[in-house]
Amino acid sequence: MSCSGVKHFIWKNPICRENTGQRRYSRMMGKTHYAIGLATALAVIHPQTLNECFVAVIGGSIGGVLADNDTLDHDYHSDALSGQALAFATAAIVLALDYFLNAGICSTISGRPMLPIIGMIGFIILYVVGYFSNHRTFTHSFLALILYALTSSLIYMPLGISLSVAYLSHLLLDVLNKKKVPLLYPLRFGICLKLCYASKTANKVLMYTGFAATIILLGISLFLIL
Repeated sequence: MSCSGVKHFIWKNPICRENTGQRRYSRMMGKTHYAIGLATALAVIHPQTLNECFVAVIGGSIGGVLADNDTLDHDYHSDALSGQALAFATAAIVLALDYFLNAGICSTISGRPMLPIIGMIGFIILYVVGYFSNHRTFTHSFLALILYALTSSLIYMPLGISLSVAYLSHLLLDVLNKKKVPLLYPLRFGICLKLCYASKTANKVLMYTGFAATIILLGISLFLIL
């Protein structure tokens, strides 16, 4: 059967169409995790300096989407990649601002390069392991959260806190929907509250709420700092 024939069969068959929809909506969108991660980091860090503000944005954006780099063989792979591309682009822009404004992140890292290099190597290894893991296994666990916290702390100590709280926000969001999250991996035990089925409406409400909270919190911090 050709690809077009398969798609036609799925569309005509209500059971297949329903299962496809369930796979699609069993997770939050990448931009939703990005927005909620940013808002969570800003709320917890409560930046009072430009350095703290940059740390919250970098850790919040990356930490919010890291857990979903385990989507190699899934139909929502492109969404996860777009969310991570947005997060790493945000981090790159903020690091450039930090460099030109001398806010302290780049200068501190360059001043003691050995630990940041070790941390970056560990971070990359974790990212690769997660990328080739089955969805909602290793990356959706407290083990992964702790390891990412350690490696990011080696890169820049304050970054470990902001990345950790954003990563935790991702896990908690995923616990709300219908697919179990193995927080105690490698144990098989998983948790799901089935409070939110991650439909288009739920995703959009959470995403817009996250972006609104991010804008408000970031605006307040920059107003007080500048």
